[in-house]
Amino acid sequence: MPKAGTVTKMKKLRSRAARWVQASRMRKGGAAALTAILVVAMAFAFLHEYWRAAFSSQPPLAEGTRRAVRAKADQLAMAIETRLTVKGRLEGDAWTSAQMLVALKENKGGYAGRGGAKSIERYFRAIAGPECACWRRQPTGNFPSHLGVTSWTLWALACYGIAAHRTEIEFLLSVQGSEGGWPMFAGADAKRFASSYATAAAILALHEQSAREKDPLRRERIAGAVSRGADWLKSHALAGRARWADYPDLPEGRREYLGLSGFVLFALHRAGASGLAALDREWMSELPEETPALLADDASGSKVWVGKRAYPDDTLYRALPWAIVATVHAYPNASLSGKVRAARWLERALAPGAPVYALAGNERDAALVAETLIALRSET
Repeated sequence: MPKAGTVTKMKKLRSRAARWVQASRMRKGGAAALTAILVVAMAFAFLHEYWRAAFSSQPPLAEGTRRAVRAKADQLAMAIETRLTVKGRLEGDAWTSAQMLVALKENKGGYAGRGGAKSIERYFRAIAGPECACWRRQPTGNFPSHLGVTSWTLWALACYGIAAHRTEIEFLLSVQGSEGGWPMFAGADAKRFASSYATAAAILALHEQSAREKDPLRRERIAGAVSRGADWLKSHALAGRARWADYPDLPEGRREYLGLSGFVLFALHRAGASGLAALDREWMSELPEETPALLADDASGSKVWVGKRAYPDDTLYRALPWAIVATVHAYPNASLSGKVRAARWLERALAPGAPVYALAGNERDAALVAETLIALRSET
């Protein structure tokens, strides 16, 4: 028989072992409970994100992000307004001035301009091309009539309640090709040199001006031109990708651009084109994983022949602003997973501290500032 002391020690050991087992079970139970809590929390956050996306027609961004976006938009608007006028008068080239005026109006619907509609009208009409009711890259005879500049100008005029002259509408209608596209420069072959950017800008201008057109027959022609232009753009989207090349009918002009594609998709939405649901879903599926850099822009430099002379197309396709705009407009038609992806992407692009907040408004590229303001206000 074991001695009494040994029995006592054995009892103590068994007691300790029992306590250890019990504690171990409690630890395991606690860990399991903690794991279960974490799983439930993650599932709740996941389901909550999908729930918000399912019942939202606008990307459900964090309130802090929305406040930051509104504050940045107001700051950029003040900077644009300051640099737009010098001694109470509009200054600068037609294209940039038009973009700045559109951005200010998009930022605040009640904005009327420091000099009012009359001064805006005088400014643009004073720098119109003398040989046509249109605008050029620069107001000299060395530049051809430019559809991008003309379209932005007519859009800006419409923003401030200024109806286009009959001759200005007729000019825009006359340059449209038989298949629906517009070239960037008047006089270029409208089939060979049909431009995705020029076509998007033209349908924007005509759509915005149509509400101010008093002639019912011309208003009907405008609607037809917008519809044909939209159809041309939809038919020239790269298969299954919601991406556009700048000159899709040129063998050497088939490079796609994110900024251009975003602008085209925005124009289609703004002009009220039908049948965009598939393009919107494709846009969401093609969103880049990384947010484009603020200064990431491209210009194809494609040569466009007008008669016997070639002109380079130096239009800048700014990726970040138009990717934001297009994503916001495509959001309602996206699938549930596409909405969640879009919300996450926009949150990364617009959250406080994102590169867009480094824009001060006094940058040399005033058009970038204007297009960024349009993008920020599209979200709010």
